[in-house]
Amino acid sequence: MPNIRNWREIIASLLLLALLVALSVSGVWRNGNLTFSDWLFNSGLVAAEADPQVLLVELDGPSVQPQALSTLVSELDALGARASVLLPPAQPPSAQAAALATDALLVTRFAGEYGTQVPEGEAWLFQGARTSWVTAPQFDAGYFRAVPAGFVDQGINQATAIPAWFVTVQGGERDLADAVALNFAFLENGLPTLNQRQILAGEVIPELVQGRVVLMATADPTASPGYQVPGAAEPLNNLQIQGLAWATVAADAELRFPAPLWIGLVVGLIFLFNLFVFQWLSVVNGALYSLVVVVGFGLLGWWLLEAFDTLPPVADVTAAQLVSLLFVYQARRYTEAKTLTTMLGITHSALFERYVPEAFNDSESPWPKLVVFINQQLNLSRTILLERVSGDHRVREIQALNCSIDDIAEQRRDYERTPYSDALQHRGALQLRRAFLERKGDQELEYLTPLIYAGEVLGFWALSVVPEENWSQEAFENNIASFASQISELLYHRQQLERERARQRRLGRRILALNVGRTPHEQLRSAQELLGNRLLSLEAMFDNLDTGAIMYDLFGQVLQVNARALEIAGEAKLSVYRMTALDFLCGLCDLTQDDARRQLRHATLKRALVRLPVKPINGYQGLILLIRPISEHSDRPDGRTGPGLFMPFKLLGLSFELVDMSHTRKALGFRDDLLHQLALAIRDRLSRATLAARLAAPELTPLASGQRVLSALRGTVEGIEKALTQVEEQMEDRREALRLASTTPVNLVRLVEDALLRNQSPLNEKRIDLASDWPYAPSLIWADAEVLSRVLDRVLVLLLKDATPDGRLFITLSEHLEPRQQARLVLSNEGYGLPQQTLDRIWNQSVADLVDSDDPLEETMGMLKSLESWGGRAQVSTRVGKGFRLEMDFSTLGFRDEHILSERGHGPVGNQMQSGHDNDNS
Repeated sequence: MPNIRNWREIIASLLLLALLVALSVSGVWRNGNLTFSDWLFNSGLVAAEADPQVLLVELDGPSVQPQALSTLVSELDALGARASVLLPPAQPPSAQAAALATDALLVTRFAGEYGTQVPEGEAWLFQGARTSWVTAPQFDAGYFRAVPAGFVDQGINQATAIPAWFVTVQGGERDLADAVALNFAFLENGLPTLNQRQILAGEVIPELVQGRVVLMATADPTASPGYQVPGAAEPLNNLQIQGLAWATVAADAELRFPAPLWIGLVVGLIFLFNLFVFQWLSVVNGALYSLVVVVGFGLLGWWLLEAFDTLPPVADVTAAQLVSLLFVYQARRYTEAKTLTTMLGITHSALFERYVPEAFNDSESPWPKLVVFINQQLNLSRTILLERVSGDHRVREIQALNCSIDDIAEQRRDYERTPYSDALQHRGALQLRRAFLERKGDQELEYLTPLIYAGEVLGFWALSVVPEENWSQEAFENNIASFASQISELLYHRQQLERERARQRRLGRRILALNVGRTPHEQLRSAQELLGNRLLSLEAMFDNLDTGAIMYDLFGQVLQVNARALEIAGEAKLSVYRMTALDFLCGLCDLTQDDARRQLRHATLKRALVRLPVKPINGYQGLILLIRPISEHSDRPDGRTGPGLFMPFKLLGLSFELVDMSHTRKALGFRDDLLHQLALAIRDRLSRATLAARLAAPELTPLASGQRVLSALRGTVEGIEKALTQVEEQMEDRREALRLASTTPVNLVRLVEDALLRNQSPLNEKRIDLASDWPYAPSLIWADAEVLSRVLDRVLVLLLKDATPDGRLFITLSEHLEPRQQARLVLSNEGYGLPQQTLDRIWNQSVADLVDSDDPLEETMGMLKSLESWGGRAQVSTRVGKGFRLEMDFSTLGFRDEHILSERGHGPVGNQMQSGHDNDNS
């Protein structure tokens, strides 16, 4: 199963998406949408464009006279009214007047008032008239918002659906289970209203009545309940609410709600879009963006309500916007907190790995550091530092060096009095005439220096000095003044910083700044400051090195470069940042690209140090270039994987070090001159010996012993002359002949002894008995000393790990003449060993694969095989239960007498051979 890194965030996003969609589909935010529409109606921002097809007529009393009602209906019919509806609580006409109003008048009563059956004894009220029912408005979310289109009458035999009066007037089919959602936009311009007297007096124009449905009812507010609706300052009576219902039905302007599934789809898309957008915005920008989106949806909702009578899901969208905003930034905060905790742990582990001294401003007291600072730089007899008491003009002794605080003989601590006031007036190191310290020596001079910065007295520095020969009082006092100035500045800035920290630590300020609880960011900032200071100090040290240094990765890109390297490259007319490692090497050392690639390949694959001469550069005549492979330490205490693990050959890069060898060359030139003079002197002495032998030859030749003396003398002179010639030839031509720029004459015995010292602990832990055998005066070999030291370390580690406890380790060095002059180092142990087939399989791999391997055995074999790159040779054998045996052959810097070697039968050269079986320190 794949490892999903952020599975918590993914699951939380999906769950929150499902929750928002479910809440919107279930209508949880419906009241919020209604509240938004109510605000629009109450603010008068929505008005109906259609003319309300209704006329409200207010009757004079709760009951109307039959003749007046008949006349009223006739007048309305004559004016072109579509229908006349008499609403309760007005009383219906009598039976005599009903016949006159049958065709033009609709008499209504409240639904359920009498049922659908007229009770006996009251049939005369509705006899001969068209009748219908008025349904009571429905209350929802604080307002009366809808009027039912009908009701169900529970009859004796069956339930009957009875339509409301406006359904009867409108005609056509309508779902009576529905309710008419009132459109309160008609209230913005008001519903047309007349009274009974105006109509009967003929004061009404036909255009006001023609085609409208006339609703008649009493205007007495006590005759009907008040209905609170949006868009109206006062509650509406029954006449007004029923008129609004007809205006809504006639204009087909009922308020509509989007389908729940569409609302859920819109909310889901907005949430997913916000998840994407908020990840690119800061908290402030995200809040502004959310505000713009909410306002935009509000404007869109107003337009939909104005143009299409549709209530938009503004509350759903607002909730989705705010929830997504809070979720994204809370999730980001959780991720940042987790990252901060991880970084804090890594930073602390990095600080734990490296010693980071406590900064001056972070120490508990500045005085111990100041004492060390003074003691390192100045040769004083005694020192006492006095600190000013805060808010007072007194001082107190705080720290002493080379004496005790009790050594102060001066009893006064008021710096407005002598001797402190004298030192303040002097503004520098004041030599005291009266003893300030007890047990003053005869030659000891006492000084008192004020510590002042920015006009503020911070303390005093009392000191004494014993003048030495060539002591200059003026220079001494100037030095004291300089140090006092620096100490005063340090104390002043520390004091200001402590005051600022005290203000920051105030509880009220921390509460308002949200800085009371866990503050991992502050801890991380402090740790990062420590690492930053360390980095700055390393960069400063790196830039101030006398050696030019450039670090390239294996892709030829510059990773680090110091100021000296840039200076040298500028003098050589080379642009470091615009050139790859190959181009820079060619331009700096005048190499062809093939030769430069060969050197880079040698350093990379063999992990060997390469030395190359640099072409003459103006101002830099004695430079040498060292190409060093840079690898990362594998034993990191924090267990983290470094970047070098994923780089080619597990190397971080190559270091180009430009070393000025002019001083070394001068020293070597001086040595060569001495050797040349020595050789001349020896040859001069040999010439004299040869001349003396020739002069004495006539006298010695007749004698047998004389002939032997002359022969021995001749052989000795020839051997010494040949040895001198070989030394000179080897020093001049050996490196060029072998073409190995990194090899030098090396004392192999010294390297072995150093490697044994570095591995002394495992030798003692396993109680290994060491047996060594090498010549008393071994020949020098040609080798890369650094690489050979690493090889010996790895070989000893291999042998010691494989060795059995209380076993033995054998080291033998011998020298041979045939087939060529060479030295052979043999190392073997008594250990567990391996099958030879396994070792052969490892040995047959390429050097690059072995050196790049994570297996210590394979890496050791690779390093042994790499000896061939500079003239060495290695062989390894093993047996199960016996251990390992390693043989390494090296070319020697040989100038031994071959005649002497031949007399020893070409065997191993050695005299006064030594062997040791010391268990502890052999």
